[in-house]
Amino acid sequence: MIALKLSVISNINLDSVIGRLSKLYDVYKTEGYGTWVQEIINPNSGLYSFGPNVIFIIIDGYEMFKGQSKNDNTIDMNIGYIEEAVKNNPDITFFVSNIDLWMRKIESAKSGSRERRLEFLWEEGLFLLSRKYRNVYVFDLKSIVEEKGREQFYSKKLWYLGGIKYSMKAEKLLEQHINRCVASVKGIRKKCLILDLDNTLWGGVVGEAGPEGIELADFKEGARYKDFQRRLKEIKDLGIILAVVSKNNFDDAIKIIREHKHMVLREEDFVALKINWDLKSQNIRDLSEELNIGLDSMVFIDDNPIERESVKRELPEVTVPDFPQDTSELADFAIELYNNYFYILSPTDEDTVKTEIYRQNMKRRDAQKSSASYEDFLRTLETKIEIHRIRAENVQRAAQLTQKTNQFNLTTKRYSEQELLALIDEEGFDGFVVNVSDRFGDSGMVSVVITKHKTDSEVELDTFLLSCRVMGRFIEDQIIGFIEDFYKKSGYKKLITYYKPTEKNNPVKDLFERLGYTLLEVDSAGSKKYVLDLKESNTRCRKEFGELRVL
Repeated sequence: MIALKLSVISNINLDSVIGRLSKLYDVYKTEGYGTWVQEIINPNSGLYSFGPNVIFIIIDGYEMFKGQSKNDNTIDMNIGYIEEAVKNNPDITFFVSNIDLWMRKIESAKSGSRERRLEFLWEEGLFLLSRKYRNVYVFDLKSIVEEKGREQFYSKKLWYLGGIKYSMKAEKLLEQHINRCVASVKGIRKKCLILDLDNTLWGGVVGEAGPEGIELADFKEGARYKDFQRRLKEIKDLGIILAVVSKNNFDDAIKIIREHKHMVLREEDFVALKINWDLKSQNIRDLSEELNIGLDSMVFIDDNPIERESVKRELPEVTVPDFPQDTSELADFAIELYNNYFYILSPTDEDTVKTEIYRQNMKRRDAQKSSASYEDFLRTLETKIEIHRIRAENVQRAAQLTQKTNQFNLTTKRYSEQELLALIDEEGFDGFVVNVSDRFGDSGMVSVVITKHKTDSEVELDTFLLSCRVMGRFIEDQIIGFIEDFYKKSGYKKLITYYKPTEKNNPVKDLFERLGYTLLEVDSAGSKKYVLDLKESNTRCRKEFGELRVL
């Protein structure tokens, strides 16, 4: 997804929100506020002529039922309109809000609250849609209202003066949540959360207070830290790797992590434990190299402002948020960290085992150090490479790879799930994914290849990427060898490939030279175009360290 097109449609006035979003995205604005149904169900509407990648449908509950009987029929009818739009536009991502019904009607205590039931029925309908269609998500407007409080969220003065329902604070919150959802669609989130220990994961200094003297419990002060750990574990379970960087005595700290009965985060929850007296900036730099992830993918949490400033100064790429002065806010701070840096729409199966995958990579690194040569190390890995077609069941991870992979990415084209599905359904495109495993474990899906049939005799490589977790093992040789052989057998005579330079993909700038391709042209930006004559292709230059299977 290169230039994202966005639309926010609603049954109330959101012009100021749309105006601010227009500074960041190409945004479509509807004419009027009651036309959202016509816009989404009419295939020839201005909305679809605009060609949005993402559509937000923000529904005010009071306005939806205004002038209509407050019953299930209104909900079913509107859910039906939304389902029609979602089903007919699988290449568009939809976010549809739940509702907050603030019916300021004077009733007796016996009347009951029909509004709560209507809110539930609407949200239940949306969740059913989200389970049925992969391109629709619930936009949690109700939680935003609850976070701010109705008196703060709604503006009676603006409503009576200008027909504007939400306060300025509410609109800023709405904009913030929209930006968060858009970032997640684009696959933008950090990868690693680095944590201090003393006065961060527990209260007190273990070297002074001892294991029994730290604050970590189910009640009073210690409960603050335990609740913080609970939220951090939830972040970890959504595919974020946790690490520890702490100035501490290793034996004292590891005893707490392994044995303290109130520790929620245990040793196996962390990908690495840097517990020593070295500079924290150096430990973080080492961690970045060991995990093979960029410093700009890391977030560092420390209660000590001096340590935070030191890391900010030495490693400006690392994100270093302020730590709450009031530790009763720690659990909320964890939620804020997730929302600001790690928010995800839907985790993949591989996200849930991310820590183990990185641990396996560290074991491979240790094995390499003890091998007689790099080639011997590669042979002992017993690598297995499996190539599949892109299908609905693997497209989520494939899209994630196109959005996140930077170092080994020849063209750096970004695709959403919907765009990938639409592309491979289009005649003239083929899509492949590659899974890799070895004696240390399963690395999961690590590569995406998309090809485009230019003519009856020429095919070009639209996308070729490989996860950094398996770089340097010549897996790319066997993948490209498969592509060459596949199209050679299909009767194609030429394979056209490209390299488009970015700030991060310098490691693959000479890949096709190494693989024996002919350089056709180089433009002023350094972009290269290559060709391989498939009739004369020589796969002897391809290095093979593993077994390849096509499934």
